Amino acid sequence: MKSFLKIALSLSLLLIAFTRPARAQTTGPQYTVQPGDTLYGIARQFGLTLDALQAANPDINPAALSVGQALIIPGFPGVSGKLGAHPLEIGESLDSLALRLGLKRETLISLNRIVNPDLLFVNESVIVVDALDGPPLPVGITYPARIGEGWLGFAASRNQNPWALAALNGLPHPGLLAPRASVVVPGGDQPTRALPYPLTDLAARPFPIAQGHTLSLHLVTAQPVTVTGQLGAWPLQFNLENENSQYALLGIYRLAEPDLYRLTIDATDANGGRVRFSQPLPVRSGDYATDPPLTVDPATIDPVVTEPELKQLEAIVAPATPTRYWSGVFQLPSVGALRSVYGSLRSYNGGPYDSFHTGTDFSGAEDRPITAPAPGVVVFTGGLTVRGNATIIDHGWGVYTGYWHQSKILTQVGQTVQTGDLIGYQGATGRVTGPHLHWELWVGGFQVDPLQWTQVEFP
Repeated sequence: MKSFLKIALSLSLLLIAFTRPARAQTTGPQYTVQPGDTLYGIARQFGLTLDALQAANPDINPAALSVGQALIIPGFPGVSGKLGAHPLEIGESLDSLALRLGLKRETLISLNRIVNPDLLFVNESVIVVDALDGPPLPVGITYPARIGEGWLGFAASRNQNPWALAALNGLPHPGLLAPRASVVVPGGDQPTRALPYPLTDLAARPFPIAQGHTLSLHLVTAQPVTVTGQLGAWPLQFNLENENSQYALLGIYRLAEPDLYRLTIDATDANGGRVRFSQPLPVRSGDYATDPPLTVDPATIDPVVTEPELKQLEAIVAPATPTRYWSGVFQLPSVGALRSVYGSLRSYNGGPYDSFHTGTDFSGAEDRPITAPAPGVVVFTGGLTVRGNATIIDHGWGVYTGYWHQSKILTQVGQTVQTGDLIGYQGATGRVTGPHLHWELWVGGFQVDPLQWTQVEFP
């Protein structure tokens, strides 16, 4: 009986040892394990070695992490609280995020091991902590200081205590204001961001941004402004929805290098006052396929022919008509099966893979109809060497669709078409290997994946 009691007591102690919570031997901020986390992945996220993370959490079993489990993250002296991840929003900077959350800029820099705060990009995961350094500012308005404006005058013109405003913005006392320096003032109804007044909201979609996709930017302002901008070297054309709401649509070039591209927006009000906002946006790979080599008529790949024809098309699709003719998603222009999709790399007659498929192909025969996918105005009809019998429709705001290789064109320049209107028939004219429709979509002067427009409602 005594032996049985000893065994039972030993088992009870062993069970307690295995079921008690993990006990860390060091202090520091805590990270809560999320679905899909591994100890190695968590260590990499915080710039730690696996050994260092395990040493801070000696009771943790790396092979049995559970969602909701708390881990001590070493290497952040003076920082406590629960850690989390915040995807950086468009229009947000490290400074505006720190103000909104009630954290010091230095705290965020330390937690994220940031070298250059100006290179934080949209959708980047920023590590934050719930132990506040000061009062958060959930809503606020960012004003750029005018040339020659002092701190006291700036604060007085906005009914603010200059010392309280300086403290709010992380300054020890009121001092000199650098021209166009950003100062956040409590008020408004939008989350505290880095957008300078009168810019009040900026949205970009869809994310992630990829080669060959369409980017939609929606800018909201507190008053009418004239807006220009660019993404990298690509100019943005803003179109008025109403006096305080503007959209810019841009096609991301299929062969653009995956990289960070700086978005810059300049706004000028009626009095000539100008503000600028700038932030890097990431463009990722579109992960497109590579087509088998194609054999075509050599005359249709001769640069003497192809380059002037492309320049002709680029001139046609360059204007951004101020009227938007479409609404909702685009419809497919053919009932034929998809024969080849947008973006795949191509080689002609044994040459290099230095071009890509600029549209979507629908298989069929010369009697298969082609219909307009959305309302618009026909701006080109005619025969081309590479594209055969072609039609181009302007849908407004810099959006155009093209229909190549037709056997028969049923529209004329200047004609208005509606969704579903018959515009022609599939064919085998131009550079082809058989009868089909090549459907192309241009946005801001670049060819993009037209199927995205059948799935996503722009703008």
